[in-house]
Amino acid sequence: MRLLFIGNSHTFVHYVPLRVKEYLRSKGIKADVTMLTHPGMGLDWHLKQSQTYFNLIYGDYDAVILQHNAHPFPGRDSLVSSGIEMKKLVPEKTKVYLYMTWSEKKNPQGQKNMSESYEELAEKIDASICPVGKLWWQIKEKYPDELYFEDGEHTSVFGASLASAIIAKTILNEPLALEEVYEDAKRLEKLETDKRMIDLAMKDGEYAMSSIAEIEKEEL
Repeated sequence: MRLLFIGNSHTFVHYVPLRVKEYLRSKGIKADVTMLTHPGMGLDWHLKQSQTYFNLIYGDYDAVILQHNAHPFPGRDSLVSSGIEMKKLVPEKTKVYLYMTWSEKKNPQGQKNMSESYEELAEKIDASICPVGKLWWQIKEKYPDELYFEDGEHTSVFGASLASAIIAKTILNEPLALEEVYEDAKRLEKLETDKRMIDLAMKDGEYAMSSIAEIEKEEL
């Protein structure tokens, strides 16, 4: 299975594509994953990049997972219009999935607009929704695990693992029962990544990208 992820930091922080790959591996499915991401950029930005066109048209992917801006969410029109244009580039054999994100920790009321916007786009382009944002708040209410990074926007490792479990289970058309999703996320949370990779870290009150080895060293 060949998967293409297009998005921003909510895709690359704590490496959602890698955790999706691990979940599929645990089910006996070999997945090759490609990630096209850039901090703070949405699908409208990706539509101006040559690598987006090349990968979608010539990459021979089984599925593409699309993720738009989240914090702040630019609104329904931004998501729907850019999603429709992106769909025009997708070959018939490539299934489109929408990675529904979550609203800010201090803005739970913002989830309704975000969720409804993703649902509208899904209907317009015949895509499947990975309902991370919807299940996010249910998990947050039921379990004690911290889903957010220190900035109240990005994910903790568990939050990224939750997103990955929901995406992978959606791709496999598995039920999204809350307890099962939680247990899958806890397993993915334990995944070790190559120490040469870089990830989100907090330094002097601001977040920055550092190598995983440096982050672990500072935490000791």
